[in-house]
Amino acid sequence: MTRMKIRMARMKLRRCTRTCALGLALTALAGTVSARGNAPWDGSYVGFEVGDGSSSACTGWALTGTTDPVSSGQFDSSNCSKNGTLVGGLKFGENFQYKRLFWGVGADLDYWATKTTNQSFTFAGAAPPPGKYTFSNSQNPREFAVVGPRIGYAGETWLPYVLVGGILAGGGHDGELFYSAAGSTKTTASFSGSKDFSTAGWAAGGGFELGLNGPWSISAEYLHANLGKGSDSTGICSGAAKACAAFSGLSLDSTHGSFSANIFRVGIVYYFNYWDI
Repeated sequence: MTRMKIRMARMKLRRCTRTCALGLALTALAGTVSARGNAPWDGSYVGFEVGDGSSSACTGWALTGTTDPVSSGQFDSSNCSKNGTLVGGLKFGENFQYKRLFWGVGADLDYWATKTTNQSFTFAGAAPPPGKYTFSNSQNPREFAVVGPRIGYAGETWLPYVLVGGILAGGGHDGELFYSAAGSTKTTASFSGSKDFSTAGWAAGGGFELGLNGPWSISAEYLHANLGKGSDSTGICSGAAKACAAFSGLSLDSTHGSFSANIFRVGIVYYFNYWDI
């Protein structure tokens, strides 16, 4: 009987040891989560985002210098268009959190699928030379970067914020007029206009992040961007001297209105400092 009691006491001791060890582990884990939970959005991050960019721009062009009023009317056009296209790229930055307030600075580097408008017509008059004329202009930049501060409310698993910053556009965005002689598909002369929109402007908007398990979060963000009005200009014929001789005294006058865009993106974000205690 005594041996049975001793055996039962040992079994109880083993169970207690396991239970206590599990309890201590859970307590330590809870302490870790609690410590990290005091500032879950603090630190550096990097992420990937993709979405849609809807832009609006107006351009105009005219081939001036011809004395024929009929010809002048055909070489005078304007175009205001709206289009949407894919945008996507990387985002990274640094956040600072104090209680429920957070602020930081971030940068987005995005690719913008370029859309180009082409207006073509065949001219059969005497001057300028007869043939096919095509005016081409970009509707949006090829890539852009947004850099600026953001500020918001730091919840336990959610993060609403507003941001404002500067936007820089890259890629070619000049208006051009191409000429192909009658019966030919090869461009023999061209006129280069000014930029369809400025290369720098401003952007403002807001977003929301939702924390996932571990250092990951998903994000949704809206931006309104404005690159301002492009420069008006006058361009002359470029190409072989023989081809441009027929366009002597003619020039391409380009006018550009302001460029604006609404950008909506969703993404996933990784926080490097998540495991720091």
